[in-house]
Amino acid sequence: MPDPISKSKIRCKIHCMEPATVKKATTQLAFTDVTWIPYTCKISGEKENILLLGDDLASKLTTSLTESEDANGTRILAGLYSAELCECDVATLTGLSDQEVVRQLQRFKTSGVITHRKIHGMNYYRLSSCNAERIFSNLAV
Repeated sequence: MPDPISKSKIRCKIHCMEPATVKKATTQLAFTDVTWIPYTCKISGEKENILLLGDDLASKLTTSLTESEDANGTRILAGLYSAELCECDVATLTGLSDQEVVRQLQRFKTSGVITHRKIHGMNYYRLSSCNAERIFSNLAV
């Protein structure tokens, strides 16, 4: 029987994360392990900065971040550290496939690492792990 999560597609009505902004920030990761992406939610109007980790730092943090199984999961949690994001924004931020984003978010939700709510029919997630918040807050200094 096929796994329903692996066939899931992200269905967002509104895309807030700008791919060009993410691409620009990603190029900065060649010079630093951490960067912040300016973000404006098109639903709430809230302006925030989203944490983006380089691959090396994400891999290193995975060893101390017991909630994450790999660097991709660590990058997802880092993005959710500073803001509540919908699935499509997580996919844009990380560059992961829809299936991988949904799989990781479902796993985190099931284990209680993140919280979930629907807004205008879209799935939004927020970090709820104290351990992950502590680790990411040290990067924010």
